[in-house]
Amino acid sequence: MMARFLAARGLAELPSPPIVLQGVPWDGSVSWRRGAAAAPDEIREASDSIEEFSLRQRRSLADVPFADVGDVTLPDDQAGAMEAIAEATAGWARRGARVVTIGGDHSISIGTSRGLHRVYPELAHVVIDAHFDLREEYDASPFSHACGTRRMAELGPTVVLGVRSAEEAEFRAAEAGVVAWSEALRIPPEAVERIGGRPVHLSLDCDVLDPSVLPGTGNPEPGGPSYLELLSALAEIVSAFRVVAVDVCEVAPPLDPSGMSAVVGASLVRELLLLLHRSLER
Repeated sequence: MMARFLAARGLAELPSPPIVLQGVPWDGSVSWRRGAAAAPDEIREASDSIEEFSLRQRRSLADVPFADVGDVTLPDDQAGAMEAIAEATAGWARRGARVVTIGGDHSISIGTSRGLHRVYPELAHVVIDAHFDLREEYDASPFSHACGTRRMAELGPTVVLGVRSAEEAEFRAAEAGVVAWSEALRIPPEAVERIGGRPVHLSLDCDVLDPSVLPGTGNPEPGGPSYLELLSALAEIVSAFRVVAVDVCEVAPPLDPSGMSAVVGASLVRELLLLLHRSLER
C-alpha cells in the first residue's frame, strides 16, 4: 500500500478537496543521472520524519484539508506521459482544486502546464530553476527536461528565477524576451506587470538549491540559495499572486545515500501546502 504524505486525507474522507497532492514518478527524459522517478514515494515516506507543525509559519498541516490522490498512471513514451499528466492535472483543476505535484524530473511541468492551460487559458508561469531549460529539443525530443520552460513559455507569460547555468543559445533566447528572468529569486518588476492578475503555475526545480542543501538531484549546480532563502521566495510568490498549482521536481533520492534530499523535498511540500491553504483563506 502506498504511503500518504504527512497529514493527508484520502478521497473517501475528503471527496471535494480544495488542495490535492499527486505524484508523477517519471524520469524518462533525464539527460544525465536518473533517480527522480523515486521521489514521490520517497518524499511521502520522508514526510513521516518531519513535524506537521511549521514553526516558520506557526501553522499545522493537520489543519489543511488536502487529499493525497496517489500517483498518475504513466505510459512508457514521453508524449503519452505528458498527456497523462495533463489530463490528471486538468481533471483536478476543473473541480476547483489547487494541485500540488511531486515529480519526477522537470519535464513533468510540460504535462502539468498543458493541463492547467486547458482550465486557465490566461495561465502564467513562475519557474524556479538553476537552468533555463529553454532548448527547442534535447536528445531529439521536445519533451526533455531541458525543454520544460520553453514549452511553458509557448503557453503563456513565463519568468525564470534563480538561473545560474545556461547554454549560450538559451541565454540569447531569454535576452530576446522568450522569458523574463533573474539570477535572484525575486521576480523582476516588468515580469510582475506581465503576470498581473493571471492565475499562476509555480514550477520548482529543486536543483535551484545549493548542492550542499540538496545533493540528490540529477544536474546539481554549485552556488545556489539556501533552504531558508528559497522558502522566503516561495512565500513571497504565493502571497503576491493567485497560485493555482505547484510542481516540486528533480529530487532524486537514490543519488543521496544520506536521505537528506528526500527530507528537504518533504519539508518544501509541507511549507507549500501551508502557503497555498493560507492563500485560499484570503
